[in-house]
Amino acid sequence: MLKGPVRSLMITKQLPYPIFAGVSLRDWQNLNILMKYGPVAGFSFSNVNSEEISIPGVSLWKNCSLDQSLSAWEKQKQGWLWPLSPRPATYCDQIAQELDRVLREFKPDLVICEMVFVYPYLKVVQKHNCRIILDQHNIEADLFKQRYKSTNSFKTKLQASFQHFTLESIEKSFTQKVDQVWVCSEEDKNLLKQLYGKDINTYIVPNGINIDFYHNISSDIATPVEGGDSSPKIPINPERTIFFLGMLSYIPNKIAAQLLIEQIYPKLRQIYPDCTLLLVGRNPTPSMVESAKKDPGIIVTGGVPDIRPYLASASIMVVPLLQGGGTRFKILEAFAAGCPVVSTTKGAEGLNGNDGEHLLIRDSVEEIIQGVCQIWSEPSLGKKLAQNAYDLVKTNFSWEAVGQKVDKAIQDLL
Repeated sequence: MLKGPVRSLMITKQLPYPIFAGVSLRDWQNLNILMKYGPVAGFSFSNVNSEEISIPGVSLWKNCSLDQSLSAWEKQKQGWLWPLSPRPATYCDQIAQELDRVLREFKPDLVICEMVFVYPYLKVVQKHNCRIILDQHNIEADLFKQRYKSTNSFKTKLQASFQHFTLESIEKSFTQKVDQVWVCSEEDKNLLKQLYGKDINTYIVPNGINIDFYHNISSDIATPVEGGDSSPKIPINPERTIFFLGMLSYIPNKIAAQLLIEQIYPKLRQIYPDCTLLLVGRNPTPSMVESAKKDPGIIVTGGVPDIRPYLASASIMVVPLLQGGGTRFKILEAFAAGCPVVSTTKGAEGLNGNDGEHLLIRDSVEEIIQGVCQIWSEPSLGKKLAQNAYDLVKTNFSWEAVGQKVDKAIQDLL
């Protein structure tokens, strides 16, 4: 048992609340779990201009605007480094000084660093008497490699190889300098050790969701929740709606959405003329918006304040992901809301869902189409998948289940 409260500080690149994507969903999950141990504070260096941020349940959240904090020299240096760096350099003297001040005043026992983007500030954290955890939402070097492995441009390949080398070096150094590394799945744990060494102190802390938010808790039957309005104010057919959710500018989601628009939806439309394609998420690309203008059966919402009405109105979630890391919140959300899922193997990675029991796993376009048709033509199959999937998410991916994993990691650390 832990002796006394544990003070936790989370350092992030983006604000975790309000929730808008998988990154913030995981950070929000971890914040809520850490609150049961004691006071929680946060520090971020986002492009939000506000400094003092109010987040439910969090004692203190300090935000530094990266654009406003960078000096002219740091901005110039950032521009020089960009061709050889996997991301713009984020170190800033002013931010480092502010982080040091927050660490001195809050005096955390634990500091949770969100992914490799926090690496430039690791030396600041190491000066303080605290344990350091790196929370790896993905294995970033592997994810980067997936994105650029198929490019045919020599210039792009050359630049990507430099960027990959830099990112891999940063990730390796970070994982070896912290007290613990949290990853989302057994697959990510094995990959991390394969890339950076077997001695890394790695714990599996899955992506999880607040089941109560999606599900009618008065019943054990997996029935969709109707949050707020009972349905979105858009013209859809709830019996034939193909649903996809995510940050649509994120490259793996962008590729999957284009597959839905260009190949999967048109072929399903030939079989089911009344079906609709619903893409929900921030930052849709111009081509997605243009496709929606040309075809009334394609609906692109952009960001929405609450996804539950859209989940409640969908008949199936299709996740044709070909790239990615970590585990997919979109599938967990569908599981919790009673929406049957058809996914590629990559999309379902790390969730321990069995084909034909919790979802249908289909990897080619034709197989995905057949899977959708099978669920639409066999309502009993959709109900069975939804019920089994709900049981799976409740047992393994609820905040309560994930909290037990976090508890073990913190007990071992302190």
